[in-house]
Amino acid sequence: MIAKPEPSSPAVDAALAVLRAHGPLTSEDWAEMLADAGHGPAPELLETVELLDDPSLVVLVDGRRALIDTLLEGRVFTHRVGDREIASGLLHAEPDLAPLVLSVVAAEDGPVRALFPDYDADELDALGVADADLPDGAVLHVGTDALRGFSDGDVLAVRVRGGALALSAVDGALEPADLRAAFDRVIGEDNADNLETVVWQLLADDADLFVRPTVPLGELIDAAGYDREGSYLAAHGFDFAAHHFASHIAMVARENDLHPDEVNAVISFVDLVAEVTVDGLDLDAATLRVASDPEAFAGLEDPAAAGAALDVVGGFEEDQMPALYTAALAIADRAPRRVKASGHWLAGMAADSLGDVREAERHFEDAAAMNEEWTPALFELAQIASDRGDAQRGLSLLSRIDGGDTERLHAVLQRFAPADHPELGRNDRCWCGSGRKYKVCHLGKTDATLDDRAHWLYEKAALYAQSTSLFDLVFALADLRADGLDGEDAAARAFEDPLVLDAALFEGGLFALFVARRGMLLPADELDLAGRWLLARRSVHEVVAADGAAATLRDLRTGESVDVTCAQPLAVGDVVCARVVPTGERTQILGGAVPVPASRRDDLLAVLSADTVEPEDVIARLADI
Repeated sequence: MIAKPEPSSPAVDAALAVLRAHGPLTSEDWAEMLADAGHGPAPELLETVELLDDPSLVVLVDGRRALIDTLLEGRVFTHRVGDREIASGLLHAEPDLAPLVLSVVAAEDGPVRALFPDYDADELDALGVADADLPDGAVLHVGTDALRGFSDGDVLAVRVRGGALALSAVDGALEPADLRAAFDRVIGEDNADNLETVVWQLLADDADLFVRPTVPLGELIDAAGYDREGSYLAAHGFDFAAHHFASHIAMVARENDLHPDEVNAVISFVDLVAEVTVDGLDLDAATLRVASDPEAFAGLEDPAAAGAALDVVGGFEEDQMPALYTAALAIADRAPRRVKASGHWLAGMAADSLGDVREAERHFEDAAAMNEEWTPALFELAQIASDRGDAQRGLSLLSRIDGGDTERLHAVLQRFAPADHPELGRNDRCWCGSGRKYKVCHLGKTDATLDDRAHWLYEKAALYAQSTSLFDLVFALADLRADGLDGEDAAARAFEDPLVLDAALFEGGLFALFVARRGMLLPADELDLAGRWLLARRSVHEVVAADGAAATLRDLRTGESVDVTCAQPLAVGDVVCARVVPTGERTQILGGAVPVPASRRDDLLAVLSADTVEPEDVIARLADI
């Protein structure tokens, strides 16, 4: 196996030099040229170049590789500036300047910066730019000085010289350019493609294109009879919604390794959900719809296909959950028998999302009864058993799953499984001294104290937050956290960072959602504890005393002191950002403690003192500490 080449290694430098001199190139031609230059055997070099990851490396529509700086060198794009752009020094990149964005990102330390509203909100706020003034795509921060002397509607030319952007006013007439034939060739009448990629392909194909100031790209697109939706470009009248749906289905099919009949069943189910949503089909009508062609849904028999159907529907609006529930009930009722377990599981997942965990449990039980090896239903039932505090039942359910003993839930349940007391009969007095019979007091129940079970409660919420339907927030925060970490394993380490999960649970609202949906299952003392956790705020604490796992912290926001237990060692004088929560007899730190340098304390305290604290703000402030 060929290792992924290290950034800025001699192998990478040599490969990029060849591509810069001879590109654009196919991977095969690129590897052959490197082999001819004496860098190794072509087969090994082929894998090397295909694994090469460089911010300036792009893939064209025809599959060839190119470097963005060489593609753009000497090219010029124009843009009609507006008053808000002149006042802020921010140019709206899409569509006119979209082909330049990646080159700005790759340059990193250049005078022009690419900012994205979804990721650079703080920097944009600092520039005094309101959300209402921002486009959906990227903006180029060129500064107000660069636009001094421009008026609303003036044409700005942005030329690439030596890898840098040179800005100037266009005084003369703009050259026309007919892109219709080029778009037809690259995109085709019945397809859509990424705007930037399409333009890069045109640059690779035509050395004379965009070498002099032309009409702005957005106007050329309109004149060519093409439409835009977001970053996609297609011929006028193209059905973007159908294209996005087909692309999503294809991606899901690849991820789940679905066969054609399974893909068709997923599409049939998604269409049924859409009919319930749009046409207002009730359960009777949906059931008749399934009964009219039950074999259309036969491919949902496999759990992977049912999971894919849930994934596709979950990728649309949240208000589709009632329609998903209705469609799933119809499948459970009238689809072929081998598909009914899938129908009940889908109904259970929808019911859980709608806040009815008891109804969800009933459907999971039905799914498991119809197919005793239906893994997803067994796992959901094991998680529900865990939420109830029934470790024995949870372990029993996991034992019916191939590989169930490798699940994170299994390790949690093993930790809190009740101890055996073979010396006691069911009707003997319980060992705990309560005076009640063993069978009604501690038989099958954990011996752990509430302080210990607080860790179980936290794990229950964590497992719920990392479920398929809620994972997006955790993923986004981990991705943001990874920006502050070095190394190829940055993403994996970010997922393991306790801060990411804790911010998703509390500032992100997933713990409140867990309590709302699963609180009725929790033991009474854990439910009370969960309510107290919802009132606890993250803060910055100074360690004023420490002895092993015990420490005394002073909250720098409130001035209050508290004795805590923490899994990680703390020393007197340390200042940490943490959430301190009651756990029974003790007070603990369950979501990790992040050391905070003196230079960052005031800024962090200001963020954490706000009435509403966003999880992204927490991660962003702590990511590079």
